[in-house]
Amino acid sequence: MSSLEPWERSSIRFMLNAKLDELHGQEFEDFFYDLMCARYPSFLDVRTHGNLGDRGSDGLLLSDGKLYACNGPQAVNPSRLKSKIATDVRKAIALRGGEFKTFVFVHNDRRGMLPAVSSALADARNAYPRLSFENFGHRSFYNELCRLERWQVEDLLGPFPAQPVVTGVVLADLIPLLDHLATYRQPVDEPPKVPRPSAEKMDYNNFSPDTKYRMRGALCYVHHVEAYYANRLDPNERDEVAKGFKAHYEIVAGIYEDPDDVLAELERHILGNAAQSPATALNALVILMYFFGECEIFKVPPDGWAPTTQMGVIT
Repeated sequence: MSSLEPWERSSIRFMLNAKLDELHGQEFEDFFYDLMCARYPSFLDVRTHGNLGDRGSDGLLLSDGKLYACNGPQAVNPSRLKSKIATDVRKAIALRGGEFKTFVFVHNDRRGMLPAVSSALADARNAYPRLSFENFGHRSFYNELCRLERWQVEDLLGPFPAQPVVTGVVLADLIPLLDHLATYRQPVDEPPKVPRPSAEKMDYNNFSPDTKYRMRGALCYVHHVEAYYANRLDPNERDEVAKGFKAHYEIVAGIYEDPDDVLAELERHILGNAAQSPATALNALVILMYFFGECEIFKVPPDGWAPTTQMGVIT
């Protein structure tokens, strides 16, 4: 488990942005190789070799059966990119068909997945239903870096700031969602009753009464998050964000025993460690409660579980 401090994980976000902005082509591939070799002993960085090329792969993760294809151009041409993904998939299947179960497209666009990428991966999934297809972008780079030791991160990104810094910049991936909540979330006079699965999950995770009170207040607004993702053009965006939250939760839960501290760290993950307005802080908690209800974060009670004592008032 990584021993990084919270402020160091926040700093990685900005250090990574700067790194990806300057890396293209082979330098980007080399950075990806170095990261994955540091993370996984079973990762094979497949280099181009003479007339044989890379035989349809920029990397193989033997333990998970994943094949990686990198793309880090300085300028993106959507139609050319879509064609490249289709060609990479066909080449990988022809030359390494028995070596992998999942094809992973790796890119350096820190703004997220282009529609051309999601379309190409969806086409590939339909053409090869026995394979899985994944996207490896900015969120995945961040999640992998946060699982390294400090010296490994500094080898890849350079030295951390000399002291903890205020990182009050909102997580870029969630700015549109936070703006959506700021526009459409209207205060309610009296929150409705908490759905029993969520109430039991709060008890099972042993949140304090004060924290459960805040969580209950945020739960009544999660339908705004559901509406936001239902209307997004990229059907994979919600799953990519969920994967990022789940990965960060697993890191934080391995460091803090108190669930209140874990939740607070997840809030800092969204908003940074600078003070925010009450409305913005509530909107961040609404996002977390959406993923709480979707079972992406925190422990899920086993079937038939019931608290031995009433640990919180269900209202």
